[in-house]
This record gives sequence, structure tokens and C-alpha cells, in this order.
Amino acid sequence: MSKNGKLKKAKNVEKRRLQMEEALECLPLKEAAQSDPVPPTPLKDADEFQSRPVTKKQPKQCTFPPCGRYLDPSCKACPYCGTPLPD
Repeated sequence: MSKNGKLKKAKNVEKRRLQMEEALECLPLKEAAQSDPVPPTPLKDADEFQSRPVTKKQPKQCTFPPCGRYLDPSCKACPYCGTPLPD
């Protein structure tokens, strides 16, 4: 086997060893989650937990003509070109 082949195999073995260690660390958490189901809690007042309609904000568009990208509505300046945005 070539030197590069041995190195590649050693890396794969180490990678698998680390994956097995992580899996063993997570095993107690998985077992605990499966063995103790949390009982559902009844709703006290159904009106209190009604979902509100989601209001979508329109995205802003950069005013610099070469840029013109659509941005998050909360942005005050374009993160791509730095142009200040109107409110």
C-alpha cells in the first residue's frame, strides 16, 4: 500500500472512532428520551393559545442601480454595497 493510501486509511479509521465516541455519548440521552415520555399538559384557556395571523413584511430593495438586491426589511443599509436604505 502506498504512503498516501495508508494516510487516507488512518484518517478514515480516526474519523470512524470519533463518530463511535459521539454515538456512545448520545446513547444515554436517547435512552432517557425513549423511556420517560412527558405527559401532555391540558390547555387552560383555548382562546389564550389561538394563533395570530402572521404579517409578512415586504423585502426592501437596494436603491443603488447596479446592486438592486432584495434585502431583509429590518436592514438600514445594504450589506452588499453599503448604500443607506430609506425607511
